[in-house]
Order: sequence, then structure tokens, then C-alpha cells
Amino acid sequence: MYKELLLTNENRRKLYDLIRRNPSIHLRELERLSGLPLSTVNYHVTYMKRKNIILLEKDGRLSRLYTKPFDKEDKRLLKILRQKKFREIVSLIWINKGANFTFLENKLAIPRSTLSFYLNYLVKNKILLAEKIGYEKFYSLHSEDRIAKTLITYKYSFLDSLVDKTLRTWLETRFGK
Repeated sequence: MYKELLLTNENRRKLYDLIRRNPSIHLRELERLSGLPLSTVNYHVTYMKRKNIILLEKDGRLSRLYTKPFDKEDKRLLKILRQKKFREIVSLIWINKGANFTFLENKLAIPRSTLSFYLNYLVKNKILLAEKIGYEKFYSLHSEDRIAKTLITYKYSFLDSLVDKTLRTWLETRFGK
């Protein structure tokens, strides 16, 4: 009841719904999706935060918004998977049951140094496992079930056809048609 009273304002309700549907959203992304000026978004976010109906979590210089307490692991995964290139790398490795550097380099068409940085970041953050086979590293998912659960739960907030394809493929191979 208390929350409903606080959300009677149309703009505030709109922002709350966007945060609920897109957990781990950034303030600027919220501004873009809502179509409201940044000052209005900032005012309502500050108000909702003060009234404890949303959570604002600082991540370096970025602030991420949530409507309810999240599992730490879900937050960690969402923070990383919200970034398109990381999501693409994870999806490619997931679809192919693993991949080596050369395969990823050819599929993603990004500079070697950038891909190396992304892969090292994902390994360091326990999204990927790296196993050296001969002279090359082979990458696989650290926790396929956890990543699948997170992507399925928050799929609608990614708006990404690659995520849809990956989830469909995984669900078909895991549980049949």
C-alpha cells in the first residue's frame, strides 16, 4: 500500500516499471528508455531511493538501479551480461560448447587486444574458464546453469536476438523440444 501511494505520480510509476523490468539499469539508459529529461529522472530516482522502494548501487562511476534485493551472484552476472560484447562472447561460447581465441576473433571481428582484454575480464570474474591446450586457450562457461538462469529470468531486459537464439538452442539441447 505504501509503495502504491508513492507511485501515484505517472513519471515515477513509469520509471519504477522500467527499473523493475530492467534490473541493473543505468541512469542514462533509464533516461533514454523513459523519454524524460535527466533532471526529472534524477529527481524521481532520488525520491524513490530515499523512500526505500528502489536500490541504487554504485559500481565505480556508474550507478545501477534495482527494485528489490537481488542475489549477489545475479547482480554480478547482470552487471557483466548487460554489456553487449560480453554477452556476445558468452553466447558464442555457450552455443558452441566452448571456443578458442581464433574462433572468437573470426566471429566477432574485433581487434585481438580488445578480445584478449574481454576474455581476461570474463575469466577473472568467473564467467569463463580458460584451459590451455597446446599453444592456445580454450574457453568454456564457468557456470552454465547459473548463466542460463540469469539470462532466462532477465531475458526481456536484454532485447538481443543473440540471447534469444542462444537460450532457444540451450533449452532444446538440454530438455528436448
